Parts: sequence; C-alpha cells; structure tokens
Amino acid sequence: MHGMIRVFHQRQQWIGGGSQRARSLWRGFSSSPASLGLKVLFFGTDDFAAKVLKALADNKRSDTPFISELAVVRPPTQLHSRKTSKGKPKVIWQAATTPVAARFHLKVHDAPQTFKGWVPPGTREGSTMATDPFDIGVVASFGKFISSRVIEGFPKGMINLHPSLLPQYRGPSPIQTAFLNGDKHTGLTIQELHPSVMDGGKILAQIPYEISDKAKYPDVALDLGKQGGALAVEVLGNLEKFRRQAREQDALQVTLTRLYTRFDQQITWETTNAEEILRKHRAFYMHEPVHTFLRVKNKHHAVQFLELTKVEPHMPPIRADYLDFPPGTVFFKKKVPYIELHCIDGSRIRVTRFKVSGKAERDTFQFAAGYYDKKRGSRFLSVGTDSKRPTPLFVYPAGYTRPVIEESWATGQYSEEAKKEAEGGPKKETE
Repeated sequence: MHGMIRVFHQRQQWIGGGSQRARSLWRGFSSSPASLGLKVLFFGTDDFAAKVLKALADNKRSDTPFISELAVVRPPTQLHSRKTSKGKPKVIWQAATTPVAARFHLKVHDAPQTFKGWVPPGTREGSTMATDPFDIGVVASFGKFISSRVIEGFPKGMINLHPSLLPQYRGPSPIQTAFLNGDKHTGLTIQELHPSVMDGGKILAQIPYEISDKAKYPDVALDLGKQGGALAVEVLGNLEKFRRQAREQDALQVTLTRLYTRFDQQITWETTNAEEILRKHRAFYMHEPVHTFLRVKNKHHAVQFLELTKVEPHMPPIRADYLDFPPGTVFFKKKVPYIELHCIDGSRIRVTRFKVSGKAERDTFQFAAGYYDKKRGSRFLSVGTDSKRPTPLFVYPAGYTRPVIEESWATGQYSEEAKKEAEGGPKKETE
C-alpha cells in the first residue's frame, strides 16, 4: 500500500508518460474475493471513455476476470433520415464507446435526456434493479449529471474517472483547459461520484501525467484513457481497500472549467499572440480547429488552420519587413510549403493545412492558388465582413508599441533576398 499512498500525497513526483511507473505500483494489488463476479454498468461517450471501457472489457474476457457482467450507457446514435445504398441507416454521429461495445458484444443502453425517474437496467433482458442489479456504476466523460437516486441504486455506488488532478480543473473540459493554460503536467483521478457536486467526491486514486511539448488533445485523451482504464481495473478489483484510504478534496484548491464554444477557437488578431494560437490549436485539435476569416472578391470565408507551428524568434521570416503590415497578413512565396502569419506582439505562426468552409482540405500551395491575392495581398480577419462594405483597416490596441525586428533581418543579406522573393506581395496598409 505504501507505493500507492506515495502517488496520492506526492504530486510533485511526476511519472514520465505515466504508465510504466504507475503499473509497477499497481501490480502489488490482487483482486479480493469480494470483488469477484462484479457486475459493472459503464457510462461514457468520447475517446477517453472508449479507452477506459476497453480496459474493463479486456478484464471481463481475460483468464482471471473479476468483472462478470459489463454493459454500456451512452448517448443515442444520431441517424440520417435517408439510408445508404445498401439500405443501412446512415450514421450522423455516434459515441466513441459504441463501436467498442459492439466489438466486445456488450449490451448498450441509450442514455435518457434526464435521469429523473430513470432506473439503471439489469443485465438480463427484461430484468429490473430489484431482481438483477448491477453492483457498481463507472463513469468516464459522460457529459450528464447523475442524481443521488441513481447513485444509491447501485449496491457499491458509482466511481468516476476524471482527466485531471482533482480538485484542479473540475468540470467538462479539464484536458483542453490544461492546454490553454500552458500546463506541462496534468493527471487522472478516480473518485467516488458525489450526489450534488460535480467532480467533488472523495479521491480513491490519482496518477500524474506529463504533457509533452508536441502533444495535442487526442494524444493526451487517449493516453490518459488507457492509463485510467488500467487504474480503474485495479480500483474495482480492490475497491474496499481504496475506499479505506480515500481522502476528501481540499476545497481551497478547487478550480473549475467550462464548456468551450466556436468563439474560443476563433483567432482575434488584435489581441492574440502565436503562443496562444498554438495552445488553442493543441487544445481543440481534430474537434474544432482554430479558425479565422478571409475576404476574397466581396465574399468572406471561414478558414480553419488544421496544421500549424509556432515560429521560433531566431528563425528568419519570409519577408524581413513583416512588422510593417497588420497582424494576420498572409506571407507566401513559391516553393515554400507554408504560409506565415505574424501576431500583434511580433510572434509568428506557420500554417501548412487549411480547411475553407464548405471546401475540401487544402495544403499551402492549393490554398494560395485559390485564395491568395498576389497583387493586393491577403489578410485574415478576426470577424467576417459584410460583402457590401470595404474590408476595415486594422485597428491597433490603444497604447500599442510596434515590436522591433531583428537587426540582421533589416540590414543583412537575408533581408535583401526576402524583399526580392516577396516581390508582388501585399501592399502596406495605412494604420
């Protein structure tokens, strides 16, 4: 037990990548007789939850299982009114846990709009809680608040897997918030489900996790889901031991997250710097990419940046006098596989893949061929403009001081070459 206690009380002792060290701590536990034949009802929706569900399903079909029954509650699959050419329903959206349940032949239940009056199902067709109840409920990224009446319907209660080190980042978006705040570390918590406070239950187990510099949301979600699934198996197999050492959360350390919208993924060129754009890119990658607007021939287009990198300050720009142009100005030259953009503080990003609203994905050359104005230049906008009005001039913030460019870029050989190669590029805009 001493190894796991260290994990609980020494957050500063980070586990690199989390998995190998954590597994060595868990191997000391063995399933107790009381945990054998455990009937588990799983509640989950996204990729993180799918990894946790797979770990539970793997135990059920292992040589030494303690989970005897496993079923899934997930949001209903959304189907199109029209069917495919083969007469099958056309899926608009489905929970990531749905194909996992199908793969392991698990019974699936649609989650209700509200849990008022809802009774957790039994494992056999037509059964009720009175005749064939599940022993415990396991929740991971479910997205709905579960009432105390439902929690009390399970003889062993319910536990929840949350991808942060509670009480930090309670709420619906802990991984995204960690990225947006520039955190280098996060973690995973297994807690008892609280009947009235979201993510406020007693902590049963925690593991820290190091966020690599190149990681994006899907990487961390899948990795934490895999590690969380392994830890959930250990907790379920030794539930009473973990509950005896459970601890309350420190109310003074609580921080909250919120649901993010498209406005959070939007780039505001008047205020946002390259580091903030990169954090948004990593936080919302593959779900709702960062986006901006571009006006072409009296029509504005929403443009998503699918792949981008932050440019290190020592790297030379495409054009040496880029700070003479408003933030969001497009810099492009032939044979360079990226478009470079600078931000209000002089920092820069390079974008290599784009998605214009209603169009297919494009690489740099395809995007430039269709949307870059060689004569007038192009500039991304913070908001879409009315097609009947001219594109507004960029308004710098009050008290703004233009950053100073590197002297070598302004006076060196590279500067002269850059100006020649950028010939025919954007014209300077009057502030």
